[in-house]
Amino acid sequence: MSLIEEKQALRCAIRARLAAQDQEERAMRSSAACTHLIAHPAFAGAGLLLAYCATPQECDPKQAVEAARAAGKRVAFPLCLPGNQLALYEPLTSDALVPGKYGIFEPVPARSRHIAPEEVEFAIIPGMAFGRDCTRLGHGAGYYDRLLPRLSCLKAGLAFDFQVFGTVPQGEWDSKMDLIAENNGIIVNKMHFRL
Repeated sequence: MSLIEEKQALRCAIRARLAAQDQEERAMRSSAACTHLIAHPAFAGAGLLLAYCATPQECDPKQAVEAARAAGKRVAFPLCLPGNQLALYEPLTSDALVPGKYGIFEPVPARSRHIAPEEVEFAIIPGMAFGRDCTRLGHGAGYYDRLLPRLSCLKAGLAFDFQVFGTVPQGEWDSKMDLIAENNGIIVNKMHFRL
């Protein structure tokens, strides 16, 4: 089986598991994962975070976003651009996030502040699957593969426990996370970890 086939097979298995999870279970597991993330010292020390707006089936960082804002932190979100690129914006108004590509809520540039990747101090990253070695498997379009090397901050994957494996199929262009927060705790990449 080729690397592409391995990745696709794992994505299919995870999509099925995500679809089978009921809304209440999803909310409870998302909350638990966020609680572990919020307790991490690097989260507490960051003034500007990158988060994402979850799809209905993803692990939702909403609780971490709310905790960050309550603590006076700034939060940026990605906007999908042509060429499978992401631009980062900090919403400045209550109506600055609207459904965009793939139906995911994205910032409206006219009602947001543009953020350069190097400004981000802590990044919450979605994924289809993660490895205990902090490898990451995305959705396959490469948006985050292009963004992650441009982020100099700590990168935290957010996931449900069933999305975490020993390792996931990796290509040379795939970036590792510094840690993964899942509903049962935090997994730290000791090779990459820094406060």
